[in-house]
Amino acid sequence: MNEYKSTFSRLKTWVDSVPLVDVHCHINGEHPAAEDPKEVVFYHYIVTELTSAGMPREALSPDLSFEEVMRRTLPYFKLIRNTSTYWCLMKMLRDLYGFEGDEINENNWKDLRDAIISRTKEKDWYKRILTEKTKLRKGFLTFRHDEETPKYDPNFFVGALRIEPLISRLNQDDIRGLEQSVNASIESIDDFEEAFSLLFKKFPKCVAVTASVLPEETFVETSKVEAEEPLKKRLSGLDLSASEMRNVSSFAMGCALSLAEEHDLPFQLMVGVRRPVAGASPPDYAIAGFETRALVSLCPLIHRFRNVNFDIFLANRVQSHELTVIAKNYPNVFVSGYWWYTFYPDIIEQILRERLQMLPRNKIGGFFSDAYVVEWTYAKASMVRLQLAKVLAEMVEDGYYTEDLAKSLVTDILIRNPEKLYKLK
Repeated sequence: MNEYKSTFSRLKTWVDSVPLVDVHCHINGEHPAAEDPKEVVFYHYIVTELTSAGMPREALSPDLSFEEVMRRTLPYFKLIRNTSTYWCLMKMLRDLYGFEGDEINENNWKDLRDAIISRTKEKDWYKRILTEKTKLRKGFLTFRHDEETPKYDPNFFVGALRIEPLISRLNQDDIRGLEQSVNASIESIDDFEEAFSLLFKKFPKCVAVTASVLPEETFVETSKVEAEEPLKKRLSGLDLSASEMRNVSSFAMGCALSLAEEHDLPFQLMVGVRRPVAGASPPDYAIAGFETRALVSLCPLIHRFRNVNFDIFLANRVQSHELTVIAKNYPNVFVSGYWWYTFYPDIIEQILRERLQMLPRNKIGGFFSDAYVVEWTYAKASMVRLQLAKVLAEMVEDGYYTEDLAKSLVTDILIRNPEKLYKLK
């Protein structure tokens, strides 16, 4: 055990020194750091847990001040002290704000509020977090297809174009949003193709395309003729049958992937979440979910577009082995990070160990924060670095890796692989 601790200590020091790439987040490029204590304390992963513990939903009304929200939510923080998300919160508060203690309580929340507010006034606070703490090389901002490109610091951030409303359950509002985005009228399937093409040209600096698909969505090879009539119905606001919707979604996915191929962009595919689910805890209203045909239906698509690199993010433990086997079989499939309901130490360890044992070392991406402010990028990077060091130390002690190989794998997973996949250098 002492030998393991020594190995772990050396590897943890190494892991903490290696820069990383965050391949998906929701940070505001104009204001990367929190502007309000609510953005720090009430990250949506935390809010879901508080609500699950019994906190009334109205306790987090946007109309309430931070002070009033804290008074209403304090009793419920005691009930989530055991969770990994809470560990991330405490890690962040201690390391970034000098917070002392094991919990937020009546005696310390005001001092915490003042410390956070003080930091929000510091010039370039976000740069200090990213360079000194997180060691972020690049973070991928999410650019919505129906919005203008936001301002952002190119020293730290790049863009990924989010397009699933144009694929999943495409409706009349989404089509009108696309029209406004590219300043074009869509009255036919040819117009739709052209507008999609204009959209990619509108975001020339994006380094990836990204889309989340629901478990029940499957994709088939669909011709323009098969998609034309149901798309016309959709343009008129009419409902579609399941087969008609599949034809439209499959055609739209084909358009997106053809454009990704044309523009030489990796395609980020997010799978394993069912949403919205009525009554599930806000603000997520989502649960982990899968359908037995979901991943296998992607394989013909992956093969058809074999010149497109797919980077797949998974939100459930159940499909981890299946996804890893797919990545093992297809040279253009990569796997990155631990999305949403897989972002817990035990699951991270399982998924990471599985990927290390089954995949070539260049197929694994290590980090995906899903953060809305850079403070949470640091918190979640801390969790991932800890689990990475733990898994690799165990592999070294079990005789599978040398320590030098383990260190090299850290560099692959955290920075070398994403930089190469997304052409960041």
